[in-house]
Amino acid sequence: MARGYLARPGLTATRFLADPFGAPGARMYRTGDRARWRRDGNLDFLGRVDTQVKIRGFRIELGEIEAALTAQPSVAQAAVLPDRRGDIVRLVGYVVPAAGQPFDAAALRERLAAALPSTCSPPPSSRWTARSAHPERQLDRAALPAPDWADLTGADQPEGPAEEAVGRIFREILRLPVVGRHDDFFALGGHSMASMRLVGRLRAELGVELGIRDVFDAPTVAGLAAKLTPSTAARPALLPAPPAPSPQPLPLAPVQRWHASPVHPGWDHALVLRSPGGLSRAALAAALADLAERHAPLRTSAGEGGQLPVPGPRLECSACPDLEARIAELATGRAVFPDGAPLRAHLLTDPTGAQAVLLTLHYLAVDEWSVVPLLRDLTAAYAARLGGAAPAWAPLPVDYTDYTRWAHAVLASHDLAATQLAHWRQTLAGAPTRLALPADRPAPTVRTHRAAHVPFVLDPRLRRAVDRLASATGTSMFMVLHAALATLLTAHGTGTDLPIGAKVAGRTDDQLADLVGCFFNTVVLRTDTGGDPSFADLLARVRETTLAALEHQELPYAEVLQATDLAGHSPQVMVIHHEAAELASLEGGVGTLEAVPTGWTPADLTLSFHQPRGDGEVHCALIHATDRLGPRKAAALAGELLTLLRTATANPDLPLTVLAALMATPCTD
Repeated sequence: MARGYLARPGLTATRFLADPFGAPGARMYRTGDRARWRRDGNLDFLGRVDTQVKIRGFRIELGEIEAALTAQPSVAQAAVLPDRRGDIVRLVGYVVPAAGQPFDAAALRERLAAALPSTCSPPPSSRWTARSAHPERQLDRAALPAPDWADLTGADQPEGPAEEAVGRIFREILRLPVVGRHDDFFALGGHSMASMRLVGRLRAELGVELGIRDVFDAPTVAGLAAKLTPSTAARPALLPAPPAPSPQPLPLAPVQRWHASPVHPGWDHALVLRSPGGLSRAALAAALADLAERHAPLRTSAGEGGQLPVPGPRLECSACPDLEARIAELATGRAVFPDGAPLRAHLLTDPTGAQAVLLTLHYLAVDEWSVVPLLRDLTAAYAARLGGAAPAWAPLPVDYTDYTRWAHAVLASHDLAATQLAHWRQTLAGAPTRLALPADRPAPTVRTHRAAHVPFVLDPRLRRAVDRLASATGTSMFMVLHAALATLLTAHGTGTDLPIGAKVAGRTDDQLADLVGCFFNTVVLRTDTGGDPSFADLLARVRETTLAALEHQELPYAEVLQATDLAGHSPQVMVIHHEAAELASLEGGVGTLEAVPTGWTPADLTLSFHQPRGDGEVHCALIHATDRLGPRKAAALAGELLTLLRTATANPDLPLTVLAALMATPCTD
């Protein structure tokens, strides 16, 4: 660690503090991160205590911009604040002109661009507002008015019905009053997640089928409107079905077929809710019933016979001598459904009176992206039942039955299934069915699917390096970590043709966002590390492979396997990207939330990571099948992956063989 900031004694004194736990003269650094300890020893990142913000992947010190502003002769005082509208963040600056000095916003912007790093320079999605105030009176930040972004955009307004419709969707997603026909979506504050919402809105409201590539290629109102040709006609609309006089048997949704396999032995995820003040059994039981009534998959059995109604989950209450041991025992148990419900809820109490609610869930009903609406609705229902009322939810636009029928109709429309099947047959032709993974033991005849985790963390410095490389190469954190894992496997002799599995959310219509159910699909990213490319070149390959897979993600994984050279083989290696939720929106009267390992894995080796919203560390895990890898070998692989990431992000032009040589020598059990 450095000893301080060069020629800035005041800032050094506030950030580099005496370390009460270290040797005399030792210092510790105040990061400015706000966090809380969890029971498992990890930290939840809750934001910043200073004025640092993150916009489009870059940390920005607002104080640095303010200092550059007040260094200008024409500025007496300045304040720079983030304007947050949903997940769109823009900068707004307020200045008090110096006495007798004219204020010229354009000239001020040019001078700041020359004085600040590019990541801190005012982007097009920023605004400067002159404020009249006494030069010696402190600027009251709390009293500053909300910015008016009306003049941020171009003067040319959308022309014709198509541009007007696209422009309206631009305005609503970007939360701007006006958008010009030639304004760039990303320059106005848009980002990759917002672009996915844009594609979904265009599909749902205009009946056209565009992809993420189209937004990147033509990110303006006029450019996207020009792509709305008859050939881009969209899939069938997702609409609620009229009530049936009697329930009809419903087939599995296409994506459920793979997860209904009889060899699926364990729970897919387990969540623990802890409430220091204790919980009401009656209110919690009623809230579970409310939850199952709102989300049909929680009271549905999915198997070879299709989707069949069953009683919903019930609250199972029990006392136990050791709370943590009982949680681990239940979470790692076999996924049996005595009452047919794919969710089980246990209220556990230890001799001290401490309580925890354990939810064990199966992907057939609650996939990775269902956890947020499930917990949000459970918390709301519990609060309502504590008050003696039923939850006052807004009705869901569609339900899982509507989705199932729609998903089958989508695959049958426009030869979508045939087109995507042709893509996967060509992409996976000749792909290796078994990889020579860096394992301690050969694959057993009968797999147990038991798993262990090796946790590790991308610290803030490495996280920033990954973000910078992703931004510079037009990729993402997922692609950088995927490329690093592929490099690691090639270095260990696994080969240069690597079929790596990944999960996609599958919620391609906005109406599915708040539903609980099984929507996600698995895609195979066939990664080519041959020819000893540089890491940057490998990233370009991974980007193209990933985008192509996302454009053909609707075909169920079970059908891809049956029709390609991978028939009967699930991915041995996977990369799983978890989007960290805002805990404040999920935790309430039911308690604080934490995930618990289920001890089960479908793959031999999985790189799992949670990408936080905003700043913070990236918590990762190398999940390994204990049939194949021991703990020492798995820990060595995780360490090598970190070393590889540090070297590759600092020197992306190095070839893979050089990166491999710089890794630590592996060890075995």
